[in-house]
Amino acid sequence: MGRGKKIVDTDLVVEEAVALIEEGGVEEFSTRRLASRLGISAMTLYNYYTNRDAILEAALAKGLRMLWEGLPQQIEAWRSEGGNPLGALRIFADRLLNFALERPRLCRFVLSGGAEGAANVGAGQAVESLIAFAESSSIVDREWLDLLKRHIFLFEMLTDSLAMKVVAGSVSPEQYKELAAESYQLLLGAHEGGMAQAAAGS
Repeated sequence: MGRGKKIVDTDLVVEEAVALIEEGGVEEFSTRRLASRLGISAMTLYNYYTNRDAILEAALAKGLRMLWEGLPQQIEAWRSEGGNPLGALRIFADRLLNFALERPRLCRFVLSGGAEGAANVGAGQAVESLIAFAESSSIVDREWLDLLKRHIFLFEMLTDSLAMKVVAGSVSPEQYKELAAESYQLLLGAHEGGMAQAAAGS
């Protein structure tokens, strides 16, 4: 691609931005490096993105999609096999660990929120759908649901933090699994009965 040409596919810009983050972390990311990788001038990028943060936000969205890819299908398979809906959070925790191991720099970028103002991974669709599922049941006790939301939030924060420690090398994958399982049991184990009741009444 010549340096004077315009970008036809902005998806390519995002893919290359993600690749740069995976190679050197967000600290090493620059629009100049990205433009050089694409074979265009840095100014050409600004025909499509207002600034560096806008590119990082697009890369963050891509990173989140990569993290969540296939997760709804995994959760649906879990439920169809009779798994407690709340147990889907175990799938979330496993996915997060694998992401941290396979794509450590991208994982750190995604979990840190990426560009300023971007959403954290905790707003993920799996958790939102889980809460929506519980709320849709006519027999759910509101006080229980509020406590459940708090405990899901705490579990997410713990697994996010543990994944960051795996990336940093201060927690091993085995320790992550043990601590995530313990956190699940302490925070959410007691809620499984209520979730099963909600499933039966929905």
